[in-house]
Amino acid sequence: MTTSIFAFVVVLGVLIFFHELGHFLVARLFGVGVEKFSLGFGPRLLGRTVGITDYRLSAIPLGGYVKMVGDEPDAEIDPEMIPYSFTHKHVFKKILIVAAGPFFNLLLAVIIYFGFFYFIGTEDIRPVVKHVVAESPAARAGFRNGDEIVAIDGKTVAAWGDIERLIADGGGTPAHITARRGGELFDVTLTPQTKVAKDILGDDTPYYDAGFSGLPPLKAIVGEVAEGYPAKKAGLKKGDLIIGINGTPVDSWNTMKTIISQSKGEALSVRVRRGAETLTVEIIPVLFSEENVRGEKVDSYRIGISTPGITIPDADRIIVKRGLWGALQESVGQTYQISRLTILSIGKLIKGTVSTKTLGGPIMIAEMAGQQAEAGLTNLIFFIAVLSINLAVLNFLPIPVLDGGHLMFFFIEAIIRRPVNMRMREIAQQAGIFILILLMIFVFYNDITRLFAS
Repeated sequence: MTTSIFAFVVVLGVLIFFHELGHFLVARLFGVGVEKFSLGFGPRLLGRTVGITDYRLSAIPLGGYVKMVGDEPDAEIDPEMIPYSFTHKHVFKKILIVAAGPFFNLLLAVIIYFGFFYFIGTEDIRPVVKHVVAESPAARAGFRNGDEIVAIDGKTVAAWGDIERLIADGGGTPAHITARRGGELFDVTLTPQTKVAKDILGDDTPYYDAGFSGLPPLKAIVGEVAEGYPAKKAGLKKGDLIIGINGTPVDSWNTMKTIISQSKGEALSVRVRRGAETLTVEIIPVLFSEENVRGEKVDSYRIGISTPGITIPDADRIIVKRGLWGALQESVGQTYQISRLTILSIGKLIKGTVSTKTLGGPIMIAEMAGQQAEAGLTNLIFFIAVLSINLAVLNFLPIPVLDGGHLMFFFIEAIIRRPVNMRMREIAQQAGIFILILLMIFVFYNDITRLFAS
């Protein structure tokens, strides 16, 4: 709990600081006076005044703000302060000042990703084939385990991630591959198969499969055995290797999972290898129901085991660092992809194709921040980047009170060449506050429901 609270304050502090720093720097660039730069809301805890700006830390760490001279259109301003007034600046300068907050949140994500891609590097595996799927394009092209991929379509391959990226970039067109086997190079051409899988939002998305992998197939080895489930009652133990079900050989975790899911709850004769011993047990799968991201009920048959995963030898692990331009491309691309996913998620929430139960508030953020902090500093920093992108996208929404709402009014002002009527703005602001209060109540309800459910 202490870790979650501390991580939450750190994450929120970084996000708020960068957001408000964007407003502050662009406001000062255009000669707007800044009266307060506050991290947090409520009573001032500590701070320092430099010039006319009070840099302060406030009591409630759930936000922050930059108070500019003349940022309220109906406020009285001393004549000598008019040159420093936000309201009296050209509308396009006001647009840039407001947009700078969420833009700086996107910039923070780019900086974080750039730091990892350029200075630290990302973990990957060597571009060596460890598994060839039978009757796949790679099998027909003659690939074998141990073949090292050197280049695809003339582009050098340094890690397995490069293979996945280059195959995907090819869009299913024939790929010209240079590989090394036993010290000798050879060239082959294969055409990846176009397949369809569910993305994180539950939509069908195409992908291109060459039919080889840099990891060996996941064996049907029992990791953890859940209490109260059929596997536990049948006596399965951690480390057991499942080699057959109902007379069908099991060569991988996916094969086993498919047989169990298609069992319709009928008894299964499961052959297990435990050390030098082979035994057979009867297991009756149970029906398990859960909701997917769309809020749809999904039923599946399970026996209550998990996989221990794959242990990758240190010799196969590599750290990939990008060059200056490559790191910049990767960091901007990563930020774009997460921004796109966030926008699509919001659209699906509005249309009702993604369940509103997926929404979370401060409690969920604190819980996730704590989990990432316990996993390590790298995980926490990546979490800050993802959250920063989400904050930027949400702030660009045209809801009064948010930056996007202010931008909407300023764009209208630019079109009609006069400020929007104050009464209309007040009504819109009240509506915006009402919407945000309702949203906060709802996400708090979701957070509390999750806590009780867990």
